[in-house]
Amino acid sequence: MSNTKVVLWHPMYHPVGHTLLAEAGADVVVVDSNDVDELKQVLHGARVLWVRTPERVTADILDAAKYLVAVSSSAFGTDNIDIAAATMRGILVFNHRGFGRVPVSEHAVMLILAAMKQLVWSDNAVRDGSAWPMRSNLFLGELEGSTVGIIGIGFLGSEIARKLKYGFRCNVLGYDPYADPRLTSLADVEMVPDLYDLLRQSRVLILAPALTDETRNMIGTAELATLPKDAIVINVGRGQVLDLDALAGALDSGHVLAAGLDVFYPEPLPRRHPLLSNPKVTFTPHIGGITTDATVQLARSAAEQISACLKGKMPRFAVNPEAWTKPDSMRPV
Repeated sequence: MSNTKVVLWHPMYHPVGHTLLAEAGADVVVVDSNDVDELKQVLHGARVLWVRTPERVTADILDAAKYLVAVSSSAFGTDNIDIAAATMRGILVFNHRGFGRVPVSEHAVMLILAAMKQLVWSDNAVRDGSAWPMRSNLFLGELEGSTVGIIGIGFLGSEIARKLKYGFRCNVLGYDPYADPRLTSLADVEMVPDLYDLLRQSRVLILAPALTDETRNMIGTAELATLPKDAIVINVGRGQVLDLDALAGALDSGHVLAAGLDVFYPEPLPRRHPLLSNPKVTFTPHIGGITTDATVQLARSAAEQISACLKGKMPRFAVNPEAWTKPDSMRPV
């Protein structure tokens, strides 16, 4: 058994991570397939598993990796890794914090403007020649000075807030019972303790929370109905936070004007999903954080933390450090 075998479930976002691992002496194996049985075969003897969303690391997968010491997410989110199961088995989980906040915040602003200005319709209509008779009847909005509600004021939500407040002079409201007051203060966000109070005031609603039991499906029919008429909904957080059936209903009724979605559940959506044919929705394929700069940073972070784990050193962004302090810890010695 190799003491340096690292399995990547799909290639890293940037090849520099592969190169750095190889230079550090790791035996890198890439499984570029969503076949779980294939992954389990390759995990024999593996010490670290790096996983790329939307693949999910379950207890069953962990049981197939008898020598695993750590699991790395591909970015910040770890909701695709069974952390409780990993902790129980003495396996450390780590992520990569803060690297995606700038590109995803830019992406959020782009989605707001695309929805407000009907960018996708305009592009298609110019190309097929139908734009000119219809352009005077469009309902186009302005972001400047709008009241924007952000759910989730962490690294990402606070960065979105900063851009909107200082770039567009928006009135930015925040809802996050667990927000770090330092982040809310730096972004100058007005925190609202009641979700429905925030919804009632938000011309634009931005979803940027981590996925937890509390945030799963937190925005459904009742919440969307609480928004002002002709509000815009943007999701750059986690797909399972927003009930897509409820969103489709709110768009069809005309209560919600438009939506911009970089994340949704499942990914990809079934081909016949009604939102896919709805021109009020602007989609991007979960690429908000996949800029060249960000992917290099994420790959370097992964390579550095994986190398640390192989040496038995606590990585920088451990999610469950208690897994390595247990008597039956898998931490290398």
